[in-house]
Amino acid sequence: MNKTLLTLSVATAILLSGCGSDESSELVSGATTDVTVERGPVLQATTRDASGQIGVSKGNGVYSFVAPTYPIESFGGYIDMNRNGVVDAGDLEMNHLRLKTQSGNVMTIATTMAENNDTLELLLESGFTEDELFSQRPSTDMDNAALSDEVYKYCVENNVTDLSTLNTSDIDALRTRIQTRKEIYANSDLSSAELEYTLVNDELSIPTMSEDDIPTMEFSSDENIINSIPLTNLTLEQKTTLAYMWDEERLARDLYLSLNDLTPLTTLYNIATNAESKHVESVELLLKKYDLNLLNTTDFSGGYSEVELEALNDREFIVPELSLLYGQLYAKGSLSSRDALEVGCMVEVTDINDLDRDIALVSEARDITLVFENLRKGSYSHYWAFDKALKNMGVSDGCCAVGDEYCKTTDEYPVNKKAEGQGYRYEYGKN
Repeated sequence: MNKTLLTLSVATAILLSGCGSDESSELVSGATTDVTVERGPVLQATTRDASGQIGVSKGNGVYSFVAPTYPIESFGGYIDMNRNGVVDAGDLEMNHLRLKTQSGNVMTIATTMAENNDTLELLLESGFTEDELFSQRPSTDMDNAALSDEVYKYCVENNVTDLSTLNTSDIDALRTRIQTRKEIYANSDLSSAELEYTLVNDELSIPTMSEDDIPTMEFSSDENIINSIPLTNLTLEQKTTLAYMWDEERLARDLYLSLNDLTPLTTLYNIATNAESKHVESVELLLKKYDLNLLNTTDFSGGYSEVELEALNDREFIVPELSLLYGQLYAKGSLSSRDALEVGCMVEVTDINDLDRDIALVSEARDITLVFENLRKGSYSHYWAFDKALKNMGVSDGCCAVGDEYCKTTDEYPVNKKAEGQGYRYEYGKN
């Protein structure tokens, strides 16, 4: 497959299991561990254990792992303020606040703080029990809710995203505030959800999401669906296309994360953390199914090896051209926040162009077609996310400011407004 740098497919939106409701149908075999992530319930988060295993969303902030390796961490996602199990208006972005647990089935602000032994000791001295810190959640224990809300307020006020950076001085400063909130909550008739609503809307005045802010729900599938489709006798060109797509997914993930490190942007962060890891995994399911050895680019013989692929470093690509492309995109995106978002527009348009061609190339392989078509649907959505972010920044033309090649309408790129049942309604209109 002869692909030029300007037509590289950086596909960026496939099969996002973990969408925060019952649409995740992934079935896992063997012993599983369910971990509840709660600030309120955190939907559409990326949860990952120490081995790199991504948790499968079971809805309402519950993520399932097969024999997980602790610690497990969570980042990104949305706080389900109204507790209805879906991301909608009135909910709140988690942004960069990360949660972690060293054991058990609960991940909260309390379990994250307790990772630090000095902090743990101070919390125990303040009257918290180990059960409250490690086993309870804000929704099940009012003392835990008071701790979670007061620390969350402190983090917002002081721009803290990593709770492990809180030192004993911070905790000492918080002790009186936490105790006061514990007493208020103990005498309140409100539920933890109502108290959280008061905290966010009245005390902190944090803007919650409007209808326009609701994230796109992307098609979700799993290994069982992919493996249920019969194998196709792939040509070398088709194998190369599939291998190339996997490497490009890694480029997209690494590029968006690297640019976000330079200029933190919610759009970059959410697309990278809530989608890209799953995208790489989804394409890798096909590599595993067809037993392709990506390190043998001559004919891909020798068999699929998860160990060999995991040994690749971030920003280390099998396809040499991708290293050059990464450098070019990073150089532009690193200039400013606007340039970083414009790179997103460029990546998504190039992706869709390539997928249009590649879907025709693999049309007889129904499993690969399924994945590629949903990659394209996701890229439509990501294009509009970058377009909106640019407009919110004051770039009135959005992605069109990059050039005519990257200026699209909703007739060309349908907008996925809402999920409906097991399918999705794509609404067409004018840009």
